[in-house]
Amino acid sequence: MRAVPCAFFMLLAACNRDKASSSGEQPAPSASVITLGVALGTCPDLAVCQKECEGGSADRCRRLGATYALGEGVTQDEARGAGLYAKACQMHDPSACMFAGQMYEFAHGVPKDDAMAEHYYEVSCALGWAPGCYNQAIMLENGRGVPQDRVKASDLYQIACTAGAKSACEKARELHALPVPPFLEGGLP
Repeated sequence: MRAVPCAFFMLLAACNRDKASSSGEQPAPSASVITLGVALGTCPDLAVCQKECEGGSADRCRRLGATYALGEGVTQDEARGAGLYAKACQMHDPSACMFAGQMYEFAHGVPKDDAMAEHYYEVSCALGWAPGCYNQAIMLENGRGVPQDRVKASDLYQIACTAGAKSACEKARELHALPVPPFLEGGLP
């Protein structure tokens, strides 16, 4: 697992995405999460970033994606940003995978698609990015985009916990302590 500053998880926790309403309505990402995108880097020189992205630099594709998604020094184009995040993800940039997932989860430049969001979070997690594990856990815990799987969600929260996310530790403990449903107490037939 890549080391991730604890502050990163505090920013993620600001979203309160794991407190989804029963109507399924999701809040937009907080300003803190958007600030995080800027902190991970944008492109001060678009021409250089574009050339390096086309040359195979996942970092430059992610930064270019953030530049367009956030409108940093350019006209905001979330669809272009989402495409660039996806491209960087294909090049194995785990943070870009997570950002691509967020674009789908919150319908920024692409249609809302929880299954696609969960897919990108899963790839991010598999590439060793603990925040991707945290986001995937939320999707699995709530059955958004995938069948609900609280056991796997607990495992993923534990990965994020180990990387320093206090809120993930609490969620892992909470899910681990869930009682066995009465219909499973005697085991499966």
